[in-house]
Amino acid sequence: MSRIVDTREVILTSDSNNEHWSAAVWDPRTGSILSTYKNAGALSHRTLQVLSDSYIVGADLTKSRIHVWPLNNHTPVPNLRLTTPGKVTALICSPSGAYIVAAISEKLFVWQVCNGRLLGNLSQHYQTVSCLTFSKDGSLFASGAEDGLVFVWSLYRVLNEERPTSLHAFSHHSLPVKDLQFGHCARGRLCSVSLDRTCNIYEPASGQLLLTLVFDVPLTSVCMNTRESDLFVGCTNGDIYRFNLHEPPRRIEHHVQVRKDGNAEGVIVFHGHKSTVVSLSISIGGRYLLSGSNSGEVHVWDVASHQILRTINHNGPITAAFFAKYYENFRVNNLKPSLQLCSLQRIADDTGTESSVEVISKDRNTADILNFASFVENNIASNGSEDPTSLKLLEMREEIDKLKKINTSIYQYSVKHILEKMSNDLTLT
Repeated sequence: MSRIVDTREVILTSDSNNEHWSAAVWDPRTGSILSTYKNAGALSHRTLQVLSDSYIVGADLTKSRIHVWPLNNHTPVPNLRLTTPGKVTALICSPSGAYIVAAISEKLFVWQVCNGRLLGNLSQHYQTVSCLTFSKDGSLFASGAEDGLVFVWSLYRVLNEERPTSLHAFSHHSLPVKDLQFGHCARGRLCSVSLDRTCNIYEPASGQLLLTLVFDVPLTSVCMNTRESDLFVGCTNGDIYRFNLHEPPRRIEHHVQVRKDGNAEGVIVFHGHKSTVVSLSISIGGRYLLSGSNSGEVHVWDVASHQILRTINHNGPITAAFFAKYYENFRVNNLKPSLQLCSLQRIADDTGTESSVEVISKDRNTADILNFASFVENNIASNGSEDPTSLKLLEMREEIDKLKKINTSIYQYSVKHILEKMSNDLTLT
């Protein structure tokens, strides 16, 4: 068997059975298990996440708690209890790992990871929130719920306004929203799927509905490739549809037709699951598709041939299955996390008191971190003189020094001529 995916990727999965572990990491090339995360309960649907390059997090299926494991350890982080105000129904981490957004019934809670502060408590949905997604630049996140509504939120507004409201509100779905995904650009397109058999594609910046795709079966999962050229949707009957976004229909609403043998028109169907497809993920290169179902199967597909390359069987319905970046911290003996974790506040701290934030310097001198010149020199020394970022920093420092010299010369020239003029005026009088 040829190599399946880029070695920089692994597969993360969780199921509702929790017979042997809460979550697991798999090698996409062989389907063998690389590591497991244990000593906790089963994880709720759509809550398994990689937090920065240091931790695995997931919300308990039955309890009001978020579990945290170091990437390199199968046991949870000791002496850390991330207790939530209620049972989490969806969870997402910002790309930087600085914030966690959790849905508890119809409300959204936003926490800052480094100090556990509750920074936002959002309530615009009328029914349970079932899915969350962050934009790739971390500036926006979206929520979908059983009420059929989709909201797009500005993280800046949530963190800085006393009573933040959503940036956009979409009410085009008539039945529960089951999945959401932002595109891979900084603020790529937003896709939503619903049990009403429609997939909607939005432009987040303007809030415009770009396209509505109508299928013959209820939809439960969605993903796009990196170029946002191919759209994949999973259905309740186990099928997965592939739609080409580079050849959009002329009208906003389009009824999708399945491609028949010998016919070049219509969508391609991936047949292989026996029950509802609850999770979809695409590899970085776009060559391989990952899907998970309620029957406990995780399939790795070849996108070009529509064939199943490998199946990873689980003992219960899949609650998460996705490709993730492979970090060295998955296999190190001594983990040096890049961020600090604290217990979560259950209520917002409105007293206005300041809270301390621990800065992880990674063995660097604190004074050097705050010194711009030292920062530039250290980056050049560690990355080499050919590194574009280091060269840019060096050019900036040289430009600042140049401007300082120019300002000094202007000041000296001005003072000299002002004093000479005053002297001449006094002589004339």
